[in-house]
Amino acid sequence: MKLTSLFLSAFSALLFSIASFAGNYTTLNNDNYSIDFNQPEKPVVLIVWASWCGYCMEEIPHLKKELKDHPEFIWLGLNVNKNPEDGRQVEVERALPWPSLSDPDLIIGDQFEVRGTPTLIVLNSKGDAVYRGRRTDDDFKAALDTLSAEQ
Repeated sequence: MKLTSLFLSAFSALLFSIASFAGNYTTLNNDNYSIDFNQPEKPVVLIVWASWCGYCMEEIPHLKKELKDHPEFIWLGLNVNKNPEDGRQVEVERALPWPSLSDPDLIIGDQFEVRGTPTLIVLNSKGDAVYRGRRTDDDFKAALDTLSAEQ
């Protein structure tokens, strides 16, 4: 009986975790944004960043270039500032061309096991992470090119 109870508990936790990947989120502009990270309509580039992260700021021009080369993806920021207004200020000043979800409590970040900024995660249209790293390096570009070729 204990084994069955343990199994059901673990299964319920797994279902909750998976279900929480799909939903409505809030952007830094306080807009609603809906996405199902389990099965997005097309590949996703998730950019985890914070206003105080110097390396994040250095990556912005490189990410903007890659967005121009790969507009067929969903480009989405995940801002982890405790004060979302700090992230919003950077979003405006740096003219970020992608929306950023506000995640001050790392609700989304924890689901992706984010452990620092910047973090770049590329998801295919099945929701599988095909790249995880910190820079727009050759591996990042190769992941984008591979997914583009599969489209």
